[in-house]
Amino acid sequence: MDITYENVIGKPEFNLDLQATLGDILNSERILITGAGGSIGSKIASSIAQFPNIEMLATDRDENRLHSLSLEIMGTALFNSSQFKVLDIRDSTGVENIIHKFKPSMVIHAAALKHLAILETQPREAYLTNFLGTRNVLRSASKNNVNRFLNISTDKAANPISILGKTKYMAEILTTDFRRSGFNQYTSVRFGNVFNSKGSVIETFTRQIELGLPVTLTDLEVSRFFMKIEEAANLSLLASTLNAGDIHILDMGDPIKLIEVIRKLGDILERKSEIVIVGLREGEKIQEELWSIEEQVVLTENRRIKALNLASNRQTLMDYKENPLTDEEAFSEINRLMIGTKVEM
Repeated sequence: MDITYENVIGKPEFNLDLQATLGDILNSERILITGAGGSIGSKIASSIAQFPNIEMLATDRDENRLHSLSLEIMGTALFNSSQFKVLDIRDSTGVENIIHKFKPSMVIHAAALKHLAILETQPREAYLTNFLGTRNVLRSASKNNVNRFLNISTDKAANPISILGKTKYMAEILTTDFRRSGFNQYTSVRFGNVFNSKGSVIETFTRQIELGLPVTLTDLEVSRFFMKIEEAANLSLLASTLNAGDIHILDMGDPIKLIEVIRKLGDILERKSEIVIVGLREGEKIQEELWSIEEQVVLTENRRIKALNLASNRQTLMDYKENPLTDEEAFSEINRLMIGTKVEM
């Protein structure tokens, strides 16, 4: 038996015919993707590449990941296509140069640092990429009259307690700031864990079981939302065209206990591993949320997507200019900037 979404998570796949659903809407768009070498970014790029009348520019700061994406989409490792460019979103000049030259009609912003434990110890990295990097892309997109903007967010931005969650929530606020300033097709999308993505908990558990190592679990009660990567990519594209609110929430179904995931992986691999409980890490939750109790979610025309609007009286982050030089300064600034950003009833 293979390790598949259906075998491990036990949910049926949600099929979406992108060509039939979005073919007319996205026809003739020029789409720039940041973080196109990552798990979700590469899947979105692969989906977009199926459309004959869309021009795409895939960017990432990791040239090796871009090389792999080029091989997947173009069938060649020559890396000579103008569809792939190295770009670090922290570099505001580089961002402006590429957006000004390509002149996209739509930007899909998937570039981010996402590993919770690492960012807890290196908050400056999260600050520079997830906050200032996002602002760089938003500023250049608006300056160059990009019509659509989709910010790929995470469930950890709902009621955030981690550096990852806080900086991704700040990216949602930035996107909403630009939406409120006249760019009304700028929006964000939140979803939980992408099944078996690069660096995911599924990948970690599988590796530990295959090597006969103890499987490390934070808590017996810990649970997470999971979604197949194709679903996350395609529903994110659909959310950008629905444009039903500041933030779109993808239907993840019920959360799954990780202890059950470990057991199913062990059955599939036909191996038993010791489970070691290591305790919750700083910034980690027993169960993730897709929205906080203060956020009022509404239905959209698609049953798999909900939407919400952020409170209009929360602090704006659009004009913030400082750049902390140390992890300690970044940690303080992230927490200071969160004051006044919480949604109010």
